[in-house]
Amino acid sequence: MQLLRLELKGFKSFADKTVVKFSPGMTAVIGPNGSGKSNITDAMKWVLGESNVRNLRGQRAEDIIFSGTEKRKPMSAAEVTLVFDNADGQLDVDMQEVAITRRIYRTGESEFLINKRTCRLKDIHLLLADTGLGKDSMAIIGQNRIDAILNSKPEERRLIFEDVAGISRFKINKEDALRRIASTDRNMERVRDIMATIEEQLEPLAEKAEMTKKYMALSRSKREYDGIIGFHNYKTADRLLTRAENDNIALKDEEIELQTQLSTLDARRHTLQAENAKDQEQLKSWEAQFSDKQREEERINGNVTLLEEQLRTTKREVEDTSLRISEAEASKKGEEQQLLILERLIEDETSQLDAELIRFATLETKYKAAVAQLEMEQSSWKTLESDRQAYQQRQLDIVASIETSKATLRNLEGRKSESVAQVETLEAEIKEVQSNLAVAKCEHESLETQFNGLSEKRKSLLDEERSATERLREARKSLNRMSSDVQKAQGRLELLAQWAEQHEGYLEGTKNILNGKGPWRESIKGAVGDLFTVDNQFTVAIEIALGGSVNHVVTTTAKAASEGVTFLKSIQGGRVTFLPMESVKGRPYDTPALSEDGVIGTAVDCIEFDAVYSHIFQYLLGRTLVVETMERAIELQKKYNQQLRIVTLTGEQFQPGGSLTGGATKKKRSSFLSRREEALRLESELASVEERTTQLEQQIKNEENRIERAQQERSVLDEQYQHTNLLYSASQTKIQNIENQLERKNRVLNEERERIVQIDIELGQTKHVLSQSESELAALHNSPEQQGDQSAIMERLSTLQKAQQEAYEAFTASRLLCERLEATLEERKLQQEQRKQSLETIVTRLAPLMALLQSSQERLNVTIPDQIRVAKESLNAIRKEVEKLRVLRDEAYQSTSGAREEIESILSEQDRLNQRYKVVQNRLVEAEGKLTRYRMDCERSIEDLNKLGYSLDDAQHIHIEGSVNDWKMEQARLMAEIAELGSVNPNAVEEYEETKTRYDFLSNQLSDLDTAKGQLQAVIAEMDKAMSTQLYDVLDVVGQRFQEVFSQLFGGGTAQIVLTDPDNILTGGIDFYIQPPGKKRQQLTLLSGGERALTVIALLFSFLDYRPAPFCVLDEVDAALDEANVERFSSYLNRVNKETQFIVVSHRKKTMEAAEVLQGVTMVERGVSRLLTVSFEDVKEDLA
Repeated sequence: MQLLRLELKGFKSFADKTVVKFSPGMTAVIGPNGSGKSNITDAMKWVLGESNVRNLRGQRAEDIIFSGTEKRKPMSAAEVTLVFDNADGQLDVDMQEVAITRRIYRTGESEFLINKRTCRLKDIHLLLADTGLGKDSMAIIGQNRIDAILNSKPEERRLIFEDVAGISRFKINKEDALRRIASTDRNMERVRDIMATIEEQLEPLAEKAEMTKKYMALSRSKREYDGIIGFHNYKTADRLLTRAENDNIALKDEEIELQTQLSTLDARRHTLQAENAKDQEQLKSWEAQFSDKQREEERINGNVTLLEEQLRTTKREVEDTSLRISEAEASKKGEEQQLLILERLIEDETSQLDAELIRFATLETKYKAAVAQLEMEQSSWKTLESDRQAYQQRQLDIVASIETSKATLRNLEGRKSESVAQVETLEAEIKEVQSNLAVAKCEHESLETQFNGLSEKRKSLLDEERSATERLREARKSLNRMSSDVQKAQGRLELLAQWAEQHEGYLEGTKNILNGKGPWRESIKGAVGDLFTVDNQFTVAIEIALGGSVNHVVTTTAKAASEGVTFLKSIQGGRVTFLPMESVKGRPYDTPALSEDGVIGTAVDCIEFDAVYSHIFQYLLGRTLVVETMERAIELQKKYNQQLRIVTLTGEQFQPGGSLTGGATKKKRSSFLSRREEALRLESELASVEERTTQLEQQIKNEENRIERAQQERSVLDEQYQHTNLLYSASQTKIQNIENQLERKNRVLNEERERIVQIDIELGQTKHVLSQSESELAALHNSPEQQGDQSAIMERLSTLQKAQQEAYEAFTASRLLCERLEATLEERKLQQEQRKQSLETIVTRLAPLMALLQSSQERLNVTIPDQIRVAKESLNAIRKEVEKLRVLRDEAYQSTSGAREEIESILSEQDRLNQRYKVVQNRLVEAEGKLTRYRMDCERSIEDLNKLGYSLDDAQHIHIEGSVNDWKMEQARLMAEIAELGSVNPNAVEEYEETKTRYDFLSNQLSDLDTAKGQLQAVIAEMDKAMSTQLYDVLDVVGQRFQEVFSQLFGGGTAQIVLTDPDNILTGGIDFYIQPPGKKRQQLTLLSGGERALTVIALLFSFLDYRPAPFCVLDEVDAALDEANVERFSSYLNRVNKETQFIVVSHRKKTMEAAEVLQGVTMVERGVSRLLTVSFEDVKEDLA
């Protein structure tokens, strides 16, 4: 697999679509600082899945999108594509070429594609998982990656070795399995929670099912009683309907008789009125004239009032118009001043624009000249480059071959000396290691016995501590629940206290009296509900017995009550019944019923109050008996002929005469008595909870002390355990290390002996190659050198580019200034035009305002005062005429008084008959109402029977023994039993069966989840074992190769890879110990910059030797190397680039000379990178 090309569009400085092609060997990316070379490296990182924008030298995701220049607009998206040659099928895609694309938009949306098909980032990671191109691999080494690797923690270095080992796919699968286990745990927890909830529901559901059965049986019995009572009600309503129809007929006869008498009287009254018609007509005439003159007087008086109001309105109009004229004149002056300022600004900016246009033309000419000169120099460089390329390339090849041969000779001789000395040292060390191994095994057996004993004792202490911790956790949970309950109860108590303080629950009038102020307030003792207390068992009975009387207000005197009534009227604050203590009379009630069974006593006996209110409560409750049950109350009413007033403990109320009130609602009682009862209950519960809280706190303290003692004991034991464990682990590690050391030394001894033989062969071959290269170079030096120096040409090109860039910047700045001045002038002229229009508008508004002012002043001073004067004169004349007509009307009225008296007598009789007629009509209306009501009662009874499923015929055939009262008592008993059952769910049985089935299903599901979790854990264990084996193999092979490559690059020395935790290779770290030639062994951080860079390069080449990557990007990794090390670096690249592509970003000449293709990055246009490609193979062909 090889990297064919990189395609960029809109990525950082690459605004235009750019294609970077790579040779199979080594490609060098060169160019000035800031031209965009490293953006190529960033693009490769990004498309391979880098998600941290800071690692791409940015702050936000949109920073990687081309941000625009002075000439170009910002782009809306960035896109990068890497194209691989997949002819060898290394990538799991059935295509010759594989293109991986990543795209990002300014909106924040992002997408990944493989061969133009949308995919996930995870798919790309899986595709590249075993190719050496993982996110943490060494395939791409950026400018800061060397220091990041050297300064990273040992655990972070392990990730690099894991990627080389090809276990990335295992890690991805392991993480997926761990997520599945976590998900399984969450699912199991949810299932357990659901099962616990269902367990709590099963028993109540069973109880509800039994209650439903009982409810259905009671409902069937009650239906029969409802049916027979309903039919009885129908017959009663039908009898009443017949009686009402007879009464209605008699009333209609009386109505006809009254109508006859009224007609006779009406005829006599008309006769008298005809005889007195003339006098009446004269009287009507005077009355009409009098009325007309009165209306005329009122009209003229209204006109005077209207004119006076118009006068005041006109005065306000004059003042308002004067103010508007003053504001308009001030605005006019302001606009004129603004126009003068704009004219001066336009003159100044016009002269500035003319001068800048002249400067712009000059700068544009200079910029075009700089561009032309740069193009000429570039043409000259290409011509010279093609002429001297063949000569330079041959010379470079020979010199490189000579230097490589010399370095190889020195290296081989040093390696041979080191190998001979190493063989002697290894033979002595192997004997010593064998002796150490026997001693270590004896020590390990002793430590193992001691460690096992401590482990058992430690496990016992842990079990004890875990048990105490569980008890402590449960106690704390209980304490937290109690604390929450206490807070809720305290909050409810505070609310109840606030309601009591605000007299909540009383009617509006009562609250207004209790909250009122005044002298009469001192005589108010309080509302009835505030003057007594009651035991919980009697709360319902007393609440029903009092009814609305609980809102009555007790006063000391009737006068105070009167003042309270007056106060309520003054504020319209509702109505209140007052109970003056001086006038209300109440005496103890004495009846034989008090001695009956089931009678608790009078309602007064069930409450507690101050003795001064005794007659008040005797008046309110003294004649009400409290009975235990409704059945007993019914028996007492029957026995005492329905003469008692009774209330039961469950709230049923019996009135004298036989009426019964009872039942229940779904609403919870919220009266002041129930709130008082609730407050007492909450206070009792709080006291109980405080006692339980004290017990729990003591329990928590005891458990904490027990845990602390166990922890102290375990702490002492842990120190011994840890010490022994360290010794035991160290002993295991020591034995393993000694065995590995022994095996490694034997293997290295054999390898060193074979290496000495191989080095002798390579020495002979290298000496022969060196002799040939030196002869060829001498012959080449004798030929004339006609070509110029390539570096000098590139420096001239760089200078010209800089000059062209500076000319472009000055030209662009001048152009932008001209455009800004032109836009400013346009804006100024627009403002000038707007100001002129505004001034014209103000002048136009002033003219009508002046006319309006003049007209209003004339009306104010002349017109309206004249009209008021004329109207007042007319008013005085009319009033005189009205008085004259009043005298004439009164005289005519006296002349008709005799006839009027007789007519009044007739009218009086008519009034009496009309009153009687109205009484009859009212009785007719009542009779009609009764007829309607009785008809409705019949219809309602039939409708009720129909709702019960009975027709009249069916209900008539219902036979139940007993009287109607017996039926009603049985009906009441059934209703009471049904009410006691409360709300009943008719589907309770089905719900219980469904819930039980669901519980069984969840139990099976929990078992399946537990099995799945065990299987996943087994899979993870197998993956850990496979990853450990593979990583150990990589460390062994790469460690040996790292030592060899390090010796070649440094000309000697040692480099060692060490595990920080050999027993936990998958979680431990990896460290390096380095000893350059002639120096002591030390850590990486203590090396010089060049040594650290070369060490990382040696590590990279070791990885590539173990597992060649498709390509490797080195971004200025040779920056810290001196010339000798750069030469070693470039020579080594030439030897290994046959298996791995190298893309090297560099400024070093030796590195450029080693490349097959040069990719030059330039910035002809500021902020936009362009690419220039030079292939040495193409140049050789052109020269040939």
